[in-house]
Parts: sequence; C-alpha cells; structure tokens
Amino acid sequence: MNLRDELARLDRAWKIERQAARDRFVEERKRTTLDERVDAGIALAGLSLDEDAPAPGDRTLLWFKPGRGANLRDLRLGPGDPVILWRTAPDEEDAVRGVIARKTQERIGVMIEQDSSPESLWDPGVRLDREAPEVTFDRGFSAMRTVGELPPRSEEHGRFERLFALAAPLPKVGADDEPTWFDTALEQDQRLAVRRALRSELSLVLGPPGTGKTRTLAELVRQAVARGERVLVTAASHTAVDNLAERLVRAGVALVRIGHPARVSEEMEHHTLDAQLERAESAKLASEWTREAEALRHRLAQRMKRGAVSREERAQAKSEINGLFASARRVTKDTQRTILHGATVIAATAAGADAWQLDGLAFDRVVLDEATQAPDPIALVALLRATKVVMAGDPFQLPPTVIAKEAVDEGLSSTLFERLAAGAHASELVTLLRVQHRMHAELMAFPNQQTYSGQLVAAPEVASARLEELPNIRADEARPGPFVLLDSAGRGWDEERDGDDPSTRNPSNAARIAAEVRRLVSRGVSPTDIGVITPYNAQVRWIRDALDDLLGAGLEVSTVDGFQGREKLVIVVDLVRSNDLGEIGFLADVRRMNVAITRAKRWLLVLGDGALMARHPYYSALNKHAERTGAWVSAWSDEAEPLVL
Repeated sequence: MNLRDELARLDRAWKIERQAARDRFVEERKRTTLDERVDAGIALAGLSLDEDAPAPGDRTLLWFKPGRGANLRDLRLGPGDPVILWRTAPDEEDAVRGVIARKTQERIGVMIEQDSSPESLWDPGVRLDREAPEVTFDRGFSAMRTVGELPPRSEEHGRFERLFALAAPLPKVGADDEPTWFDTALEQDQRLAVRRALRSELSLVLGPPGTGKTRTLAELVRQAVARGERVLVTAASHTAVDNLAERLVRAGVALVRIGHPARVSEEMEHHTLDAQLERAESAKLASEWTREAEALRHRLAQRMKRGAVSREERAQAKSEINGLFASARRVTKDTQRTILHGATVIAATAAGADAWQLDGLAFDRVVLDEATQAPDPIALVALLRATKVVMAGDPFQLPPTVIAKEAVDEGLSSTLFERLAAGAHASELVTLLRVQHRMHAELMAFPNQQTYSGQLVAAPEVASARLEELPNIRADEARPGPFVLLDSAGRGWDEERDGDDPSTRNPSNAARIAAEVRRLVSRGVSPTDIGVITPYNAQVRWIRDALDDLLGAGLEVSTVDGFQGREKLVIVVDLVRSNDLGEIGFLADVRRMNVAITRAKRWLLVLGDGALMARHPYYSALNKHAERTGAWVSAWSDEAEPLVL
C-alpha cells in the first residue's frame, strides 16, 4: 500500500459517505411530514425573518422568529449544523442553504453564503430543515486533492507517508532536555509527552478520561510559542477547541478563535475574530456604513409599502445600499487580515482550518485534539497547515461519525491516530497519560480494567472523594457508594418507538430517571452539577419533559455526544433498551458507553435492564462488577422518592 492507494481508498469512502448523507436527508424528508420532523426536533415551521445583517466573508446572518407555539428548546440542531430554508418544497429552486450560527430562546440565526437576504424569505411562513454538510465534504475532498498532488519525492509527500503509517517516523531532533515548565504541577507522563512533541515532527498523546490531555496540550502550545512558533490549535468539535483555547487564555496566551461567535463557549466569545473586529478602530467606520445601509433599506421598505417608489428608484436605492455593505465588508476583511497576521496562536475546528480567513498564513505546528473522532479527510484539512504535528485522543472514546456501511468497509471509521498508535512504530510516537484526576477510584475501576488494561491510576485528590463530603449534601443510605447500577429487569419497562421515528424511547425509564434526579436534588446536589446521559434523542426529549422545571436551574440532559470531553459532579445514565429480542442497537459500540460512564467525578448511576445486559459481554461484565462491589440495586427496591428533610 502506498500513499496514492490510501488516498484513492479515502476518496471512494468520502464519496460514498457524502452520497449517503445526501440520501439520508432526502429520504428523511420524503418519509416524514414537516410536522413529524418538527416534533422530532429536526425542523421548524412558520418562521418569520426578523432581521438580517452583513457578516464577514460576503455572508449574511438571518434572524428568524418561530411561529406561535414553537419551542426552540427541543430543536436538536445547533450552531454549525447545515440547514435548508424553503417555502413549498425543500428541493424548490428558490430554497436557500445555510448554517445555523446562533440560537436563543426567542430566535434562531442562520448564516447564508451570499451578501444579501433573498426577497423570498421576507414573507412569513419560511420552513427550516436540516441538510447534508456539503461544506465539510468539500473541504475533505480539497485536502485529499492537495495531498495527492504533492511531488512523489518531495519532503511533504514523505511527511504524509509517515502520517499514514507508510514509512518510519523521522528521528527526534536534539537532546531530550528539561524545559522551563510554565505549569510546574505537570506529572511525569505529561512532561514526557511535551518533551517528545517538541523534538518530533509527529507525536501522539493518548489521553484516557480525566488524565489531563488538555492540560498537557496547553503546556505544549505555550512551550512552542516561547520558541517562536506560530501554532494552529484544532479539534474535531467546537467544544474541544474551546476547552483547549480556554485553558490557554487563562494561562495568559493571546489567541484568536475562528468561527461564528455563537458556536463558541461564552468564555471564548471575547477572543473570537468577530469580537476582536468589533474592538478595532476601523470597525467603527464599517459599522457606520452598515447602519446607514440599514436605514436606507428601512426607508425603502416603508416607501414600497405605500407604493411610492418607482422601479428605477428602487434599483438606485438597492445599488447604494449594496455599495455601503460592500465598503463595510472590504474594511472588515482588511482588519481581519491584520488581526490574524499578528496572532501567534489561532484556534479552529479541524474542518475550519480551511477557512478563507487563514489564506496566506503559515504555521509552524498544528495541534489536533480529538484526533480519534476526525475522519481522515477532515484530519488532513488541519494537518496540511504545518510540518510539525501533534495529535491527541483516545481510540476507546467516540469514533468518527460514519453513516454508510460501505464507507466503514472502506476504512473511513479508522483514523490516522488509531493506525499510528497500533503500528510498528507506536512506541516511538505515542505517550500514554496514566494518572486520572476526575473520578473516584470506584468509578474508575470498571473502565480501567475493561478498557484500559488496568494502566490508569486515580490521583490522590480524587481517589476517595465522596459526594456527601461536599457542603450541604447529605448521605443516602439506600445508595451509599459512588456507583449505583439500577437493574430494571422484570419491571416491564419496555422500550418503544413512535411511528417512523428511528429513535428509541422508554417512558418508564424516563420516569425513574426523573425520580432519581429529584432524589439527588433533595440530598442537596445542585441541578448544575448533574448531567443526564442517554444514547437516544427520543429519550432525551422524554426526560427533559419530565424534568422541565430543573432545566432552567442548570440540569443538563443530552446524548453521549453532547458530553464528550466534559465532566459533571454527578452523572445519571439511562441505557433505554429493554426488549425480549436481545437487541441493543448502537449500544453495541461500547466506546459510547465508555464515554458515558467516565464523565462523573463523584457519583454515577446507570439504569439498565440486567436481563438484556447479560446478553452482551461488556454490559454483562458491568453488571457482574456492580454485583461484586455492592453497587447493584434492584429497581424493585424503592421508587426513588426524595429524601425527607
């Protein structure tokens, strides 16, 4: 196998996946009514365009208000998700494609790739559906094409042969000297990972849950900057980019975060390119021109309502408005270049590493976090940016999302990180972080033995930290340990589906999960410290409805993907599945379960049907572990009433 063959394989897989994504959304819209998609949280109806505003890159941000009775809370789409706006049919000629940029309780913002809002969207009654991620696929194809065009004997061609594990890594450069550490509390493994990365063209950091992967990468970036390098910080998801960027900012590193402000965390908003643009002096002139254009458009709209404007006057006014917007965009683009060229650290998603704002910028090093979640074409988008590469991840957590079985067969679900970490030169490339700082030792025990071959060690400060040791939290005699496996076998809490919705739900489980959460709150646990994880979107909606009053107080209910890379004091996991056929669906990918049960710091409850769990080796082992350690509790034992004060 050579690099050309690998790229050909990837190209086939990426084409298959793109077509599968397109077909999936087309079929979804054919198979379901708009009302059904709205109920499922993947569409909106009755939208009215409330505001539009020019955005960098000759784009426009459209703000829509939902119709009466619509609920944006249950919309499963968020910033970065591609959508299509339509009136009569999604495939109509006037349909407009865009990306969700922001979402509030009252409005939703959609970014479109044109410099003004189409007139067809200004009348009420706009519909919104999710759409296939065309831009992401385009960027993947572009990256593969760029790699494929590298001269065969060039240094860059050789670098990608090494990235694809087709050639031995280059020897490390220089002595393994001890740097002057910025973070003096780093552990031995973390320091080793930084030293090896600084000396290497290619380095991998394997970071199991809670082992300080982000902290290690932050130190690496600080060391690289101190050596005069410009660093591009990337990850497969916005959340992971922000986690690393936030740590760097707290350490005093000046950086620029690429991406729509609403896609980033609240802490990072001040550091986005947009926010830094707003603070620039030149932005005041652009804002003045924009306000003038908006005022002209408002006056034109008022005159048009009265019928007091001719076709010629309308065309002249439109030309003046567009000219003001164009001037504002030109000034904005020039200011963007100035800000980015002065930055030593820039943060973006892996796919976002191909953003037009970065054109012409050179980087010395690229850091790719969540490398085990990035399919190879998207990883290549980031890895093309610099000759020095550090990838970090954990192949035992969430894999890349691949929907086409044929693409899986072509190897799209296998990542560069995984193949390098399993290859002949793994010992030269990979540094394993072994000390975890998140979980109580009893919470760590099962994933450590089942998934990490017993290599993890709980740091002293978390090893015996109990929930009831915190102020104002009472002990619960019926659930005394940090881990509870609640077995619903025999209760008759069967799963179900609603019509054509492929997502599984279990109303009885949802009711019991709600009771357990309320019991935790009665102990004194704040809703903000509780996360509820369930693998199915339909179950997320049921649990949210049952705990609606606590959502406003900070309780989080989400899928496994929503909690990747995060942690909570308390985690409650609902497995949902309960049937006589032994079917567990995508729970069979135990990497998802590994993520779910490693989010908790001090207390974890898992609700599942023990009879069904016994049919799968992983879940059977979890059940036996719970029985052996005294964590097993029958759902028949009580109804989880709140503790009496």
